[in-house]
Amino acid sequence: MRLSKLSAVVPCLACVISAATAAAQSPQIVTVRATDFKFEAPSTIPSGATAFHLENAGKEVHHLWLVQIKDGHTYGDFVKAMDAWSAPKKPDWAIDVGGPNDVSPGMTASAVITLEPGKYAMVCYVPAADGRAHVMHGMFKEITVLQGEAIAAEPTPDITIKTTDYSYDISKPITAGNHVIRIENLANQSHEVVIGQLKSGKTMKQALDWLNAGQHGAAPVVAMGGASGLSKGRHQIITMDFEPGRYVLFCFIPDAKDGKPHTEHGMMKEFTVAATVAR
Repeated sequence: MRLSKLSAVVPCLACVISAATAAAQSPQIVTVRATDFKFEAPSTIPSGATAFHLENAGKEVHHLWLVQIKDGHTYGDFVKAMDAWSAPKKPDWAIDVGGPNDVSPGMTASAVITLEPGKYAMVCYVPAADGRAHVMHGMFKEITVLQGEAIAAEPTPDITIKTTDYSYDISKPITAGNHVIRIENLANQSHEVVIGQLKSGKTMKQALDWLNAGQHGAAPVVAMGGASGLSKGRHQIITMDFEPGRYVLFCFIPDAKDGKPHTEHGMMKEFTVAATVAR
């Protein structure tokens, strides 16, 4: 999350509903279309395990960041709170519950999250070319989660990524191919996992600078998704295909103590996916 003090937040226009329930015992599927700068998504969905499919139809990197609004607070309260963040320090009633993280234009990313009934906000905090967060351009949508009847199971992971202050712990080396990854936050403050594949000859620092600076010039990294902000104890499941190459993990969330992005506290990681050796 690259978040500067927000001086204005404009809610996005009425959005197109696109949600379907998968087979019994499988998570319901909710398709969210991101453009520059709004979300097209359902306004209401049932509770339970939910697979959010984020389609980036815009020209900039976007993510889907879900925040649960609790304790009787309203969307208006959330907007005012965003405008007041300076460190930033979110109020205790605004809970980060995850979502598909940064994805490059023309690509898709998915995340399975188990949601309880309540009020939620879809937000994109990625900085635009003008330096303002996308939410300041209107990339914000209200969503209500109603009590559902079906009980669906989350996918079974083969890899786990755990976040702490300020590191990533990957349960085993990631190999080429398809993986189901459980991402869980063990820290007291929220963390995210931005997953990107470095382009040939590019470095982690170049990717970091490009994402932080509003995506100016040719992209040194392909943003593939990951986990948007997760509060303490929260988790989500992602499914992702990895081809051989070099990859990076980033957390841009401002620190609860000093307001600096977690990347400045060393919360970044590079790893290599090796080619599969034929036998």
